[in-house]
Order: sequence, then structure tokens, then C-alpha cells
Amino acid sequence: MDREQIARWVDGLAGAMCDFPFENDAETMVLRHTDTRRWFGVYLCVPRRFFSEAEGREFCLNLKCPPPLAQMLCQSYASVVPAYHMNKTHWITVRLHGDLPREEIEGLMRLSYEITKRCAKECQT
Repeated sequence: MDREQIARWVDGLAGAMCDFPFENDAETMVLRHTDTRRWFGVYLCVPRRFFSEAEGREFCLNLKCPPPLAQMLCQSYASVVPAYHMNKTHWITVRLHGDLPREEIEGLMRLSYEITKRCAKECQT
């Protein structure tokens, strides 16, 4: 998946949007709820050294994920690791051109959307 495909997928999700909130950064795209503005994902550039690889960088997707599922995904797929630049217990980084099928990536985006939507409602009460 690439940025445009992710943005189109998010556009099809009720109450969700993508934006670019960081000044002078037209690359990092945040996936968020329109009502609460809460993030459920971020498309960002990650240095390959984070993956213990050669120089360079690649675009990845950070998503919120329940810790037991995150642990299982990290053990099962080389393209899923504890999150870059975010809480490594509750977030994962997905390498978009790795061994995780697109359908699974979309399922994880939906799960992250649902988790953050539910959390926002619970935090308001």
C-alpha cells in the first residue's frame, strides 16, 4: 500500500480523515477521527536502521494494537515491529511492502480505528 491507497481507504471510513499536521512536513500523514481528532494511525518515513538494515528510509504505517495481538504479529511477520517513535506496547509499525497481506493491513487499520474510537468514548464518561 502507498499513501494514496491508505488515504482512499480512510476516506471510505465513516468519521475518519487524513491530514498533514506537521509544519514543513508534507510526507507524514495522520489518520484520525473527525469528531475527536484522535489519531488511529500515522503514515511516516522510518530510517531503515530502525529495522537493523542498510542506510535509507521507507514509508511505514503506525497503528494502535492490543498488546497480545501486537506481540503475536511481531512474532509472525517480519514486516510488523514494535512502533517507531511511539509507545511500543500499544502501537506497531507495519512495513507496507513486507510480508503482511494488504487485507491484514486494512484489518489492522480498522481495528486501530475501533480501539481509538471506543477509548475516546470511554474517556469522556
